[in-house]
Amino acid sequence: MFRQAGSRIAALAWCVAFLLSAYGVGADIQERPLSCFVVHCEPTNANEIMFLELEGLVSLAESYEVPLTIDFTAQWAEMILGDERKVKAVDAWIEHGHEIGAHHHAYWALLDRAAQWDGYTNTPVSDLLPIYQTQYRGTMNDYMDLVNALPGDRLTACMGLDGDQDRIDWPASLQYSTTGNLLEHCVSTPQPVSYPSGDAWHISHGLILQDPGALVDLYDATPATEVFCVVGHVYNYQENPRPFEAWFRSLAVSDPDGLRRRIVSEAIEEWRSDDI
Repeated sequence: MFRQAGSRIAALAWCVAFLLSAYGVGADIQERPLSCFVVHCEPTNANEIMFLELEGLVSLAESYEVPLTIDFTAQWAEMILGDERKVKAVDAWIEHGHEIGAHHHAYWALLDRAAQWDGYTNTPVSDLLPIYQTQYRGTMNDYMDLVNALPGDRLTACMGLDGDQDRIDWPASLQYSTTGNLLEHCVSTPQPVSYPSGDAWHISHGLILQDPGALVDLYDATPATEVFCVVGHVYNYQENPRPFEAWFRSLAVSDPDGLRRRIVSEAIEEWRSDDI
């Protein structure tokens, strides 16, 4: 499963750390939180190599029956739409229970959070700093035209709208929002949020790159009244797939029948329908 030579011992150590923690829990499965896993596909690495890495990540998740919410940027959408094989692959992922969402790097995040802008914004071009005006690719309607052309429906997104000036970028058609990267962000109660274009429901997610066992410890301590969501980037998987497999394996142990694993839109809607 692991592709790098000499990594088997390290991989085993990761898995053991997760599994020992998971096996120590005897809670009834319905007392577990609903869990989600989100994959971010960055605007700066929409290329053939990264698509192959994403295929490997999806294959790994499916081997543990973990459904993914895969958030594509417009750059990834352009790449996929230009290759029939990639379109068919995405279509197959949806048929296998995965969800295709949207991912956006906002202009204002470039200025105050050192993020790499993807070129799309509802901010008037005249309000952009001159050095960035040449990077402008279009409005968020242009952005959504690309991601909506992918197979499936766009309901979920991580749009990176953490600042007040970013919020005008939220597309009205999206219904579910995710943000976050810290360990504690893995746990959240779905909350309604309002954007200038309309309302959505929000949960947070924590980055996969945590200390070995930390995700499982937090998952074990999370009640069913919360949603537990983890996020990883395709480039994280390329650099080191071990944390991904360790987490997927731990879910297979703690939730062997997959009764509490969901894509983001399902998790939020189920939480809302249960009126927890």
